[in-house]
Amino acid sequence: MPYIKKKIDRNQVMITSFDSLVEPESIARIIDFFVDHVDLMKMGFQRAEANAGGRGCYPPSNLMKLYLYGYRRGIRSSRKLEAACKTNLEVIWLMDGLQPDFRTISDFRKDNIACMKKVFKEFTKRISVDLDTGYVSIDGSKFKAWNSKDRNFTAMKLDDRIKWLEDHTEEYLRQIEIADENEETGNGSLTKEELEKKLEEAQKRLDQYKFYRDLMIKHNLTQISLTDPDCRLMKNKNGMDTAYNVQTAVDTETHLMMDYQMTNRNTDHGLMASTMEEIKKGAGDEIIEALADKGYQQPEDMIECLEKGIIPNVILPDGQETYELEIEYEEKGCDKSSKSTEEIKKCLHNGIVPDVYEEVIEKIEVVETKKKVVDEPAEMAEPYATEEEMKERAGEGFYVRDPERDKVHCPGGAVLRHKSVKKNGDTRYANKTACRKCPYRNQCISGKGQWKEIDFNKDTLEKKAAWWNPEGPEGPEGPGKEPKKGKKEKWHFEKKKVVRIKFRPGREKMELRKCTSEHPFGTIKRAMGASYFLLKGKRKVDGEFALFATGYNLSRAENMFRFEELMEKVGREAA
Repeated sequence: MPYIKKKIDRNQVMITSFDSLVEPESIARIIDFFVDHVDLMKMGFQRAEANAGGRGCYPPSNLMKLYLYGYRRGIRSSRKLEAACKTNLEVIWLMDGLQPDFRTISDFRKDNIACMKKVFKEFTKRISVDLDTGYVSIDGSKFKAWNSKDRNFTAMKLDDRIKWLEDHTEEYLRQIEIADENEETGNGSLTKEELEKKLEEAQKRLDQYKFYRDLMIKHNLTQISLTDPDCRLMKNKNGMDTAYNVQTAVDTETHLMMDYQMTNRNTDHGLMASTMEEIKKGAGDEIIEALADKGYQQPEDMIECLEKGIIPNVILPDGQETYELEIEYEEKGCDKSSKSTEEIKKCLHNGIVPDVYEEVIEKIEVVETKKKVVDEPAEMAEPYATEEEMKERAGEGFYVRDPERDKVHCPGGAVLRHKSVKKNGDTRYANKTACRKCPYRNQCISGKGQWKEIDFNKDTLEKKAAWWNPEGPEGPEGPGKEPKKGKKEKWHFEKKKVVRIKFRPGREKMELRKCTSEHPFGTIKRAMGASYFLLKGKRKVDGEFALFATGYNLSRAENMFRFEELMEKVGREAA
């Protein structure tokens, strides 16, 4: 079988325009047309207007086109974008032959990062004009930050490393002492000089970790990340990783990403109202509906949505038909027929169902209930002068809470750190690492792979360990001493009127939520590959995600519209 004949001769001279080398319906032409019809100066881009004197700079419009094309094609690195300016025909066409170096390309993104979300919103407005939209489905997903797990510390992780280094420091000192006495090597393999060097390194790391721990205590931090201070250790499908939790709002009809919110919260609880806020502002007095999964089951967040004119269709818990919500009663005049958020809020607090909520609010009533009122805050009667006294008391078979440093000393000699705050206000403490190594593990907890969790309210200083054996893990039963208690706060019950709302979300609408938000997440993560955000800090990461989101909406628009129609949309002013 013969070979296909070559179409061109490399040495042949050609007379052609560069424009003819780019496909007539290339994505590059859409990006070029859109950026040329955007007022970059109004959006706040630096050097959007050329100066009369001084050294020339690259046009921001060309660099903006470069980034939109790069994030649409999965090219994010400034060095790869620099290479594309020399090898990619579409990029050369977009850049008008300009070839900025990687540092110039990187600086443009860094200096104009706050403007990237404005570009995303402008593009989304233009392509969504005249479209029949549906409900808004929201969901969250974890995106890896540029911070390794080794550069992220929790209080428990620091405690474990400090203990490990202190033990090694004592061992190095012991071996140096032996070497001084015998004038020999410390352990048969290391000289005294080598031991002193290792001791110096261990002490340096020990001081560093203690500084991090003191910093966390001073600023009441649960985590500290050294590379990207805003990211947090979160659980995802691959285990635990440093990441951001990105909330996206996606239209159920067009699958366009309407808005997003960058957060470093570990869960989605309480993020529905804030994610939908900008979309509601754009909708004016129109009532919008949000669809969400069980991760958004927070009454306070759902009440805030209803007050703002947003119907929160959150999947109900198993066996439950409605949500029972409770808000304060306020006797004010209101117009139940109005769609204004102010009037809707007044009606709800007045115990009246607004006309726009007649189908979703099954029942609303004003009831009188007893509420706890604190007369005088509790003053903790701290019975211990020093931390050493707390440890000594814990050694007698008690969990001793240190309210000043927000930690608990356990009978096994470990420190349990603040883990979470429960709905009733109690604080939960735990230390997974310490429980794995504790000699009292079998007496304290049961079950493989588990750890001790203990809850304290603000009035409790001690809790007795019923399992404690003063003679050790195999000794007789525990102590007869009773725990000491702090001074309790003074309070009384007071009758108060509240409004109870029985809210019924639309079950049939839940079907529209499935896979709606997963589609953009999957597309963006494929564009990222196994990589992570290239920028550091919540503000910069928010801008970088805007480039991802614009690229995603651009790919959706390519499938939704004919080329000429899309060109018309991106070239006109948004309504």
